[in-house]
Amino acid sequence: MSVGETAPVDDQTRETGKLLKRVPGRARPQKEALREFEKAVAELRQRYQPVFWPLFVPEPKDMFRWRVQLECGCTREVYTRGEDKYPDDRSYLDLITRCRLPSGEYWCTTDHGRTQKPYRDIVEWVDRKVTEFPADPEEPEYDWMDAEDWAKIRKPEPHSSAFWRVKLACGHYAQVCTDVDWKPENGPRLVSEERIEEIRRDFEESWAAEGHTGWPHEGPERDHIRKMIDLRWPRPEPERDCFTCTHVRRITGYQRIGWLVSKTSPAPAPSPNIDRKKIAARLAAAEAEVQRLRKQLDNPDDA
Repeated sequence: MSVGETAPVDDQTRETGKLLKRVPGRARPQKEALREFEKAVAELRQRYQPVFWPLFVPEPKDMFRWRVQLECGCTREVYTRGEDKYPDDRSYLDLITRCRLPSGEYWCTTDHGRTQKPYRDIVEWVDRKVTEFPADPEEPEYDWMDAEDWAKIRKPEPHSSAFWRVKLACGHYAQVCTDVDWKPENGPRLVSEERIEEIRRDFEESWAAEGHTGWPHEGPERDHIRKMIDLRWPRPEPERDCFTCTHVRRITGYQRIGWLVSKTSPAPAPSPNIDRKKIAARLAAAEAEVQRLRKQLDNPDDA
């Protein structure tokens, strides 16, 4: 796990430490982990000015090592700031969007085979970036597209598009392209009843001729097309396929490894030189004073 991939999670209702267990396998050598961590720290220091290092650059001495197990069975090593923080107290980084994942999720880099991306509702239009493009070329940009279809969508003049960062119902983030003048409060644009029937007929005829192998293949993507047809082909679409969902896994357990930098107990302070004769004299004087005071208490009339 790279440095700087975690952020604290503010969730007071979630029970922490409930996933402590023995995780299969063995931890890698401490020197190897420290070497990798220090390399990542050096890269972070080049990215940020020194004034920001306390905020964005962790110190190896503050980091505690854990082994975590994911629901897919894979194991990974992660760090927390201190031994009293648990791995599911952290929010890890989405390696594609660079946004934070929901707590308890972790990006698994293991290739688990091809998985179809599920579609998720868009729950928030976060922000956008406008990008300028030159005029489209006269010839089709795609090998599979003929000149007639290309002429219908080609933009002969320079143009702009807005790229929105959106939050999905699963808690992940994706990107959606819209016209520059579109705003979320406007709602999606719909095609006419006549046009949607043409679109429906074209797809149904294609699927009838090519069966399950027709584009898109039977599954989530074809279900999405059918849903968009029923909604009269809204633009932008109210849902988005989530690539992140195919790679993240829930954390199902974690086990302590230890501090990234070993903690050493402070050496005991050397005893100061003691003048035993002086201390003995002071003690004798104190005892004599105690005896005198006791006599006064026993014989108040003699005081």
